Amino acid sequence: MNLHGSITANLEGAIASSQRLRGRPVYSDTIRYWRELVREARRTRTELPESELFRLDALIAKLEGEMIERERRIERSEIP
Repeated sequence: MNLHGSITANLEGAIASSQRLRGRPVYSDTIRYWRELVREARRTRTELPESELFRLDALIAKLEGEMIERERRIERSEIP
């Protein structure tokens, strides 16, 4: 995955986007990017010092939570 900036900056940006777009439809490419970003963050996790893992894990969990909530809204047809 080709990222611009750090993995944490990219996760923070994705989380901000997902929160800003709550209740609105997003492109499937956006969802795919978020999923790939989570996979990349997990891969990168093995390369980080232990002092940075808590923050990274929290960001991963936050983005995953945003995606799960989006899927729930879609299932309830709250998002077209």
